[in-house]
Amino acid sequence: MLAQACGMNYHILSFFLPTTTMSNITDITFKISNREDYGRAGSSRLRSAGQIPAVLYGKGDLLHFSIEDRTFRSVMRASGGSISLVELESNAGEKHLALLKEIQVNKVKDSILHLDFIHVARGQELETKVPVVLVGEAPGVRTEGGILENHISEVTVRCRPSNLPKSLELDVSSLGLGQSLQIKDLTPVQDVEILGDSDANVITCVGSASGRADASESAATDSADSEEELSGADEDASEESSAPDSSE
Repeated sequence: MLAQACGMNYHILSFFLPTTTMSNITDITFKISNREDYGRAGSSRLRSAGQIPAVLYGKGDLLHFSIEDRTFRSVMRASGGSISLVELESNAGEKHLALLKEIQVNKVKDSILHLDFIHVARGQELETKVPVVLVGEAPGVRTEGGILENHISEVTVRCRPSNLPKSLELDVSSLGLGQSLQIKDLTPVQDVEILGDSDANVITCVGSASGRADASESAATDSADSEEELSGADEDASEESSAPDSSE
């Protein structure tokens, strides 16, 4: 359920990720219905009728509309919960290319409260985020008992809509225990610019929780043994200093 992704009763989720590139840029089309009632009461009535209130920014005046809740959820499930570049088609046949930017959800009711879209001009560059997908198996996990600690799960890219990738791959097949991979290690995609700090860590192979616990226990045992040895040495020194001098 969508609400399971939220940590609060009311939350804003950002979803990025287009469908595979096609000749018409995207294969996701939502039928939309224009709406005139923008208030809370109007939005509540729309949701009760199985519609999700939505708005499109970036193309002159704001476009207020609604999308069928059941259809939207079905598309989200089919795409693995991640969509971005879509086409919005009104009842009059007018079409808009847009990025799905935010989803507002209610955790308690598992309801979608509102959708925000941003207009995309064909042929012009856009900036959005795409997820990082790990490929390969890290030796640090396979043979050294480590686990992968994720620092960055998505990165910002700049490109034309037709070149927007579904994801960016990061090959971890050479990642050993204690090593990290950075943004600069992502597999490059033609005509796609990856933004941000190229030296920022994306993934690190660290010792497992059990391994760290064993190491801590071993260190504690070594420390205790050292203290016992020091204590024994102090006692021996004390006995020697208190023994009577045989030369007297």
